[in-house]
Amino acid sequence: MKIYLKIILLLAISLSGCKTSKNTSEFKEYHSQMEIKSTLYQSTNFTGNVMELQTSEVIPFAKVVLTDEKGKYFGSITDEAGNFSIENLPLGVYRMRISAAGYRDVENVFDIKRHTNYKLEVKLSVYVTQVEKPVIYLYPTQKQNIHVRLNYKGTLTHTYPKYSEKGWNVTAEPNGTLYDENGQEYYALFWEGNPTEHIIPTDGFVVSGEETAAFLEEKLAYLGLNRREANEFIMYWLPRMENNPYNFIHFAGKQYEAQAELDITPTPETIIRVMMLTQPLEKKINFPIQDLSTLKKTRKGFTVVEWGGSEIDNLLVYN
Repeated sequence: MKIYLKIILLLAISLSGCKTSKNTSEFKEYHSQMEIKSTLYQSTNFTGNVMELQTSEVIPFAKVVLTDEKGKYFGSITDEAGNFSIENLPLGVYRMRISAAGYRDVENVFDIKRHTNYKLEVKLSVYVTQVEKPVIYLYPTQKQNIHVRLNYKGTLTHTYPKYSEKGWNVTAEPNGTLYDENGQEYYALFWEGNPTEHIIPTDGFVVSGEETAAFLEEKLAYLGLNRREANEFIMYWLPRMENNPYNFIHFAGKQYEAQAELDITPTPETIIRVMMLTQPLEKKINFPIQDLSTLKKTRKGFTVVEWGGSEIDNLLVYN
């Protein structure tokens, strides 16, 4: 005799799709979905398909992991058609997590008391990254007027001073002090936004929370930030990182430059852009170490410095 069950799991996940307006932001909610059909059988097997929620396109190389109460896990990776299979599981309680780079995870708990065949249909919602607090410092060799245009593949959510359609027009002094057309003083240009394209890191660093401050001091200096710029970076990010067991850290390069192109007149001799992607981790993992030598810059002549970051949760970990 077969018993059929049908369960719909909806995990409510709020993704922000912000439009630029004077003082308002619009938010939309999306949901990752898992439809589960089960039948009593002689062994316990999980099969299913993973696709994108909005488009129903299949998602290859998604990670499917079942972890039992003792921490032992059983896993599978979806094929090019988005299909996966995990077979011959012992009876017990399992937590299932399905994840894919660039998408929100979905989880469910299974208390398997009788051998059952499970067939799942999973729909993952796209993960939206918020680019936080990029600030741009301008250091000309002499006081001069500078035009800065940001060609951003995404939606700008906050800017200060206000970013016009033509960009920023400021007067900059060699020490970095900026003045707008009304003589108002600033120390940097500020923006935040939601990108339409996601940067998915394939290398980086895994650092314990207590070692994060020292790590950032070392790497930011290596990348070309001065002490003031590094201090401001660390004061913004450290409170969100130092109490985590571990942090994954990646410094984006060409992908970020393509995502947020800077067009500056007159042309700077040196541009230093530090965009950190970080994700809190519960345990230390093995991950390819990033080579920062291609991002290292030495200040010379008219110099532009930018730093910012994004907290991600789409890191695909296989160990």
